[in-house]
Amino acid sequence: MLKLLLIVAWRNFSRDKVTSAIQLVGLIIGIACFILIQQYVDQQKSYNQQFTDAESIYRVNLQRDDNRAQALTTLALAEGLDSNFSQVDSVTRVSRSNISVKHQQNVFSERGLYVDSNYFDFFDFELIEGDIHTALDAPDSLVLHEALAIKYFARSSGVIGSRLTINGKEHQVTAVVKKTTTASTMPATLLIPIKNFYEQLPAVDWAERWNYAATVTFAKITDTTNIQTVASDVSRYYDSRTKGLSSYKKRQITFEPLRELYLNNNVAYSLIPPGSAAMVNAFSIISYMILVLACVNFTNLSTAAAMRRGKDVGVRKALGASKGQLVTQYLVETVLLTAIATLLSLVVITLCLPTFNQLMNVEISLTYSMLFITQISGLTLLVGMVSGSYPAFFLSNLSPAHVLKGLVTTSKSGVLLRRSLIIIQFAIAAFLVVTSLVVNWQMQFIKDMPQGFDRENVLIVSYGEKIYPAFKNQVERHPDVISASMSHTVPTKSTRTSNTVRRLEDMTTEIWTGNNPVHYDFFSTFGITILAGRDFSTAYVNDTYQENKDDWQSSTGKLIINQTLATTLGWSPEEAVGKMLTLGGGNEGLHNHQIIAVVEDTHYVNAKNVIPPMTYILSAKPEQRPLRWVSIRLKAGASLQTVKDLEQIWLGLDGKLAFKYNWLSDLFSASYRNENQQTNLLNIFTLIAITVTAIGLFGLAAFNTQRRIKEIAIRKILGASTGQLCFMLVNQFSSLVLLANLLALPLAYLLIQDWLNGFIYRIAMPYSAFLLSALFCLVIAYVTVMAVAFKAATAKPVDSLTCE
Repeated sequence: MLKLLLIVAWRNFSRDKVTSAIQLVGLIIGIACFILIQQYVDQQKSYNQQFTDAESIYRVNLQRDDNRAQALTTLALAEGLDSNFSQVDSVTRVSRSNISVKHQQNVFSERGLYVDSNYFDFFDFELIEGDIHTALDAPDSLVLHEALAIKYFARSSGVIGSRLTINGKEHQVTAVVKKTTTASTMPATLLIPIKNFYEQLPAVDWAERWNYAATVTFAKITDTTNIQTVASDVSRYYDSRTKGLSSYKKRQITFEPLRELYLNNNVAYSLIPPGSAAMVNAFSIISYMILVLACVNFTNLSTAAAMRRGKDVGVRKALGASKGQLVTQYLVETVLLTAIATLLSLVVITLCLPTFNQLMNVEISLTYSMLFITQISGLTLLVGMVSGSYPAFFLSNLSPAHVLKGLVTTSKSGVLLRRSLIIIQFAIAAFLVVTSLVVNWQMQFIKDMPQGFDRENVLIVSYGEKIYPAFKNQVERHPDVISASMSHTVPTKSTRTSNTVRRLEDMTTEIWTGNNPVHYDFFSTFGITILAGRDFSTAYVNDTYQENKDDWQSSTGKLIINQTLATTLGWSPEEAVGKMLTLGGGNEGLHNHQIIAVVEDTHYVNAKNVIPPMTYILSAKPEQRPLRWVSIRLKAGASLQTVKDLEQIWLGLDGKLAFKYNWLSDLFSASYRNENQQTNLLNIFTLIAITVTAIGLFGLAAFNTQRRIKEIAIRKILGASTGQLCFMLVNQFSSLVLLANLLALPLAYLLIQDWLNGFIYRIAMPYSAFLLSALFCLVIAYVTVMAVAFKAATAKPVDSLTCE
């Protein structure tokens, strides 16, 4: 019986090769997209699932005032949690930092992790060699992930006891972590005992300072059902120890589950760049949309093609075929075609995976496990049943008398179904087109909007405060170097220090500001415009900021502020120059400083963050008020050799300190990593959706045209022109496309408005995008149908009427 059903199914496929091929291509695209995106969604949701105690591990986040929450907390918090809260079983700390690794005669820069000795109690990675319980006990221990062991020693085993020089200090390899195929928010890098981190601090007591946030803290909670109470208790504990230590008025602690860390991009200073839950959910929805498009195409074409099998149905029913037999025959055909499409879609996915992984910066591979095979089989059966059910049940319900007379071809329900399915297809396509247009325009707006700085030709080098004065002196002699400076933070990175300022005549009003200690030539190096006043200069000895903690009022130093702060204070840039501002508060005494300049606003982080009021102070000695980033402006067109020259100058001053650099333009692009990925993938999805829609419309137009082939011939004999005939065939789809847009665009409007509201700096709602979407869908429909209509309209009437 099954063999007979398969033979009949194959004959029907072969009888109408064009329709079968169109159905097959549509299904391959839809199923391939669905499987690929669902694999990506599963990978994004799988972060940290492999750790044994993942359910009870939480990251401790800190929110200060109304600022964005951050993953960094004070080093002293861990001991406080361990000693004072019975709900906390244990705590571990992780601090990520740039480190210099010297191996033989080469110096490399790595982003290493300083960790507590119980790190592996929380994150139980598998080791290739070494003891997971003691690997981090010794102060000079060093644990390498597999890739780094291969990088430095050309092998992943037999390296225990080998030595590397980390920041000038020798460390001995005690373990090698095996590369894992599961995703984790813990970077695969070097692990060093956290006591070594204290040596990098400006002063020893900084490890005990409650206002110095430098580490990511993880806690195991004994009773996770009571986590909100624990968070409230810890918040009060943390806040009581930091009162008056900085300009922040309130601090709140939250506990975030380990398994939810990766998809939360609302927390700053995560150990790795986070993903986006919104993006993952959007991609998942779009994958269902494309699968629905494929199913709609299949149903539409199957229904249309099935109409031509009406007499076959009538004859079989007249000969005694039951409704169940007919339904089974059509469903077997559908499921068989879907199974072929699924197998071919797996081939397509395999071919596309390398490009997809590169585009989305992931490592996904198809693993044909029993679970995966079961899921794919279920998907095939579901798509086949859903796509083939209507044609099967519709035709099996027709009476033999009607179908043998050919009345089935004029069925109003069949026409209504096909039109409804076309509307669904174009509604999805219109939704994706308008969304893609707006997203692209918004991202282009961000790239083109004034950032307050010139991001081209600027090299950013991390650390180096000890060698900076000599380095600056030497590099500025290089013919390709325009200027160099150093600062606590740079554009594209958030400010980590703050001030509280007041006007002298109004001491009751406090204004929170970001604060950026900088060295000479900072503003010229970044191309930040001075709107009024002058830059910091060596000609003025009192420009340097100096705090006198014994007598706060005798603190000295000049201030430069940004335009936002001047406006907040009620001054124009010209009015602000020469005015005095009062800094301090809490445990810090009040001290007055003169404003010497107002500079243009600069975007720190990205356009999703509002430009804060900013103060700039001069740190004449970088090591005293710790400056972190060396910035070098090069002439346009500077070659790679220039960068190598700068590296040689750097290493000549300190052969143990790696020259770790980034281009500011690359940092700018990286700050929009998620948004750029959204844009690229959305554009691809939109193109795929339009392609699937066009394929289905082409097949349906061919069917409709074939049904009217004699009508077209007669009209042509009676004098209808080719243009009139083409317009007649094309125009029948216009109202359907316009109705699809009317249904889809209101929903698109609501979702786009919500997405745009996530940007502080954004375009106005571009209503032209909705008009363009409707026009684009009409053009696609017209071009697709015209390809069929023109051929029919230019055919010789005698060929169509010969059988008469």
